[in-house]
Amino acid sequence: MTPESPPPRRVALNGLTRSFAGVRALKGVDLELRGGEIHALCGENGAGKSTLIQILGGVVRPDAGSIVVDGRPVRFANPAAAIDEGIAIIYQELSLVAEFTVAENLALGNEPRCGPWIDRRAMIREARRRLDELGFALDPRARVGSLTIGQRQQVEIAKALGRDVRVLVLDEPTAALSRAESERLFDVLRDLRRRGIAVLYVSHHLEEVFMIADRITVLRDGSRVGSWPASELTLDEVVAHMVGEAVDFRERPPRKALGEPRLRVTGAAGATLRGLDLAVAPGEVVGLTGLAGSGQEELAAILFGTSRPTAGEIVWNGRPFRPRHPADAARQGVAMVPSDRRGQGLIPSQGILENLTLASYHELARSGWIRRRPQRELAQAWCRKFEVASAGLTQRVLTLSGGNQQKVLLARWAARNPELFILNEPTRGIDVKTREAIHRWIDELADSGRCILLITSDAQELVRLADRCVVLRAGKVAKILEPPAISEHAVVAAVVEG
Repeated sequence: MTPESPPPRRVALNGLTRSFAGVRALKGVDLELRGGEIHALCGENGAGKSTLIQILGGVVRPDAGSIVVDGRPVRFANPAAAIDEGIAIIYQELSLVAEFTVAENLALGNEPRCGPWIDRRAMIREARRRLDELGFALDPRARVGSLTIGQRQQVEIAKALGRDVRVLVLDEPTAALSRAESERLFDVLRDLRRRGIAVLYVSHHLEEVFMIADRITVLRDGSRVGSWPASELTLDEVVAHMVGEAVDFRERPPRKALGEPRLRVTGAAGATLRGLDLAVAPGEVVGLTGLAGSGQEELAAILFGTSRPTAGEIVWNGRPFRPRHPADAARQGVAMVPSDRRGQGLIPSQGILENLTLASYHELARSGWIRRRPQRELAQAWCRKFEVASAGLTQRVLTLSGGNQQKVLLARWAARNPELFILNEPTRGIDVKTREAIHRWIDELADSGRCILLITSDAQELVRLADRCVVLRAGKVAKILEPPAISEHAVVAAVVEG
């Protein structure tokens, strides 16, 4: 390869299309990855980044389009097929065995043997060679569970490069790393670039994208906006491409809080929180956003009694508030709709009746037995109010559309008439019509004097609903936006900068 010639094309994705439950996650996306180049993939949540890398890793099959590796069309039936073609994906959730040593993880599935026995000396020698080659100062005998997140990521990289890897994909690799660990990762990636490996770097952290990337591709709403040399873009231009020609306006006048804050969080600390201060007054919607791991999930868990803070004070309705469990929080007028409605919210084996009335069993019970007629009447009334489309109350909840599942979950808590609603990603993965219906319901809650903490990664949702937008970074408040400063561009910029 001459200095003027372009680096070799390792992978070409052509016209990739993929739909999930009728929603198009990718719409004819093209992408080229070249050896000796770090290619950053950027976009808001829901832009299609995760679907694209899952297709590239053989986890998901495209509905249409082609994948070409080193000039040959390929079809990946599973992740092993992608690995055989020299493509390794390192997801945000690392896939190591915590109880095994570093050497055992690196050799897993390909252990050196001496007769019927594993040759542990050879395994440790090979692990040390691979770690030294990458400049990783790790003890091959150390148990992975004892390592820091940054060190575990080094093990994952060494494991991936132990094969004949020509394409390395990293999904939000610095989300849980310290600054020093991130800098070490960047040094490793630069070295891999010099070796001719193609690196696809998926990240919301735009400042580090400009530190490491040669080329940037932006996805928006499942489509490729464009690809540019990183030297030809600014951070503000990338944000503008991510957001598009969004019109930031409100369909309602600004709300006014109906009194002093009823929820006050002061200096809250925990696994991810680092001294968080927050207040929510009746009649207002406080939006909470930030990159994954910034602390919003932990705050929701603390407020609903599924986690404990290590420091700080929480006051609700003028009294110290530290619920021991969700039932305790619910008794004190707090409701939470989790982000994972299937895994944490709904009971998959039960119907609409049981799922909708679950939080009201105490009121429906008499002498330890649920009164069936009041239970049905309650479920019917709230199904009508939320316009749940179903074949009846006995229909299994998981056979409903995503939007109707979410309506059942919202109705469950609305029936309790709580004073504080914690809504975690309330419109994720639902259709536009249902999304707007939920937004109108949130408006009604605020108008009725409820306190609403809206946790969402959707910038448009924050523009539409939030009276105050609190942006978290590394467990602390990084920025607070208030009208008229709450715009989609301002929210995205506040989240990705730092």
